[in-house]
Amino acid sequence: MSVEQIEDIRRVLAICFRMGNSLSADDLERILSFDMGWMDTETAHDAVKALVFAGWLKNVDDRFEANCEIKGVVAPLGWQPRPTRLTDPLVNEESQAIKKVIPEPTPQKIQNVDPREKLEHRLSKFIARKAGLTSEEVLRRARRKTKALRHCTIWLALCLISREQGLDMEPIIDSLAAA
Repeated sequence: MSVEQIEDIRRVLAICFRMGNSLSADDLERILSFDMGWMDTETAHDAVKALVFAGWLKNVDDRFEANCEIKGVVAPLGWQPRPTRLTDPLVNEESQAIKKVIPEPTPQKIQNVDPREKLEHRLSKFIARKAGLTSEEVLRRARRKTKALRHCTIWLALCLISREQGLDMEPIIDSLAAA
């Protein structure tokens, strides 16, 4: 067992639990990602799950506590852990590992009932004809916008494209309002 890896994990736990309170999984993920800026939220989620599985965190009433001695553990100024040491930690041999894994929420299929989505193909053809582009190019740009903006629907992306092309928005808005 690498002493450096154990020290990194202990330092992370000492920083996370410096107030002495038990923390929820969301609190731990927030500390690792936003407060300390060590990793993104997805990696922080994986790190918390891995630390629980390896026995470094113990689950007490859906809240977590350090499962090792962290008193007196000090992190040097400017120190940062390697994320791989948290996402793939060594097993905590000091105490008995708890094999309770954080349950992941099951993704629920959301059925799209927005009537404006039915107009996507017709609206893209209309924009393509008015802007002098191909329908495929308009749809490609719309998909790029929905990826970039994340919470943007395809019909809103089509409206943004028509606006960028300098088209009159009245007929487009009317067609969406009628849907």
